[in-house]
Amino acid sequence: MKRIFTSTNSAEVGLLKSRLEEAGIECEIRNEFAAQALPGTAFDPELWVLDDAQYAEAKGLLEAWQHPVAPE
Repeated sequence: MKRIFTSTNSAEVGLLKSRLEEAGIECEIRNEFAAQALPGTAFDPELWVLDDAQYAEAKGLLEAWQHPVAPE
């Protein structure tokens, strides 16, 4: 299991989770509600890839999502 993404924006983490799951990559969100349960703490939602063998593919999808190529 490897962490692939962290953001203060939980919607952004959820969107990326959906994209990875659509590609057949199993993942989970951690710390999603930690900041609400423990006010004043710096817990940001994290996205974790469950199967290390899928990490490289997930990283490629993350890069494409963060840096989309404009059509010509």
